[in-house]
Amino acid sequence: MRCASGPPPVIELHGWDARTRSWHGPDELAYNLASCGSVLTQLRSLPGSWYGHLRSRRWSGLTLSFCASIHDLGDAALAVIDMEGSPGGPLQIVLAVPAQRQPLVRPELAFEFVSFVRFLEGAETVGSELAIHDYIQRVLEESAEPRTLVFSIESRHVHPECHIPLSEQAERLAICMIAWMAEKDAARELDSVPGNLRGRS
Repeated sequence: MRCASGPPPVIELHGWDARTRSWHGPDELAYNLASCGSVLTQLRSLPGSWYGHLRSRRWSGLTLSFCASIHDLGDAALAVIDMEGSPGGPLQIVLAVPAQRQPLVRPELAFEFVSFVRFLEGAETVGSELAIHDYIQRVLEESAEPRTLVFSIESRHVHPECHIPLSEQAERLAICMIAWMAEKDAARELDSVPGNLRGRS
């Protein structure tokens, strides 16, 4: 199965800055599947979770290797990014809530997400749990109509040379998760149609 049909989603990106311990955005995240090929192909063959490696090659010749995981939570999806050989908690944690799943969002999603972030012991999120929780909860509650939301949490300081490629990989995984959930939800909707109605316009 390939990407679900229909217009591309409008995606709001909300980011938590580890250095200033504050939120920025929302910014619009372009729905571009160009860099999602290999990850999305692997996701299509898996029911709910994925673990793999990401490579980022910079103009300076530096190649960075990240390890990442993705999990379908039912009402949202979660990605965790770290750098191979790096001590401490993960570098970035991404929560993606697609528009079509917002009616399914659990009231405790923000709390469970922050609890997970705390469990991973990201050094720069300690003491900021309430600010992260309250912001996500407010955005979810104030959404007048369903829209696709991405919350990207920097959980550790990184070297300036790593900051841009890390952000790029976080955005890449967010798009992969959104596309993956859209395909799964479209397939589930199709499966719910009585067999004698399939194929009719």
